[in-house]
Amino acid sequence: MALTLYKPNRGTYARGAAGAALLLLSLFASVRFFEMLALQKSFKVLDMSVKYGVVWAGGLFLVLATVIAVFTFGLETGWKRVDVRAHGFVDLLIDTENELQKVSWPNREELRRSTIVVLVCILVIGAFLYVVDFVVTSV
Repeated sequence: MALTLYKPNRGTYARGAAGAALLLLSLFASVRFFEMLALQKSFKVLDMSVKYGVVWAGGLFLVLATVIAVFTFGLETGWKRVDVRAHGFVDLLIDTENELQKVSWPNREELRRSTIVVLVCILVIGAFLYVVDFVVTSV
């Protein structure tokens, strides 16, 4: 059984970003798992002492990385239930990337003007609320 990609060359940026973010989260989870284990026993590899917790945390990372690869790249596993869920997630990532390509992103000047408008509105509303609060507490 060969692992093949579901809808290759579509949604590559969204797949890559989702995969990288999930891999980073799984790395943090593996490190936290290692810290929680606190296994003091160790074994020797090339005259270096390696704690068993490193093996468990590394195994957890490899399992999570495999699951992430299946779901972000839509690898065909041969298990129908897994494949259907992975295809749904990949379709979501592809659709998200397609919708983001339709967005009309503002240029630098539009962004600057919009930011100024938002900041002025925040200041005006903040001043209004301050005055109302002052009047209500005084009464």
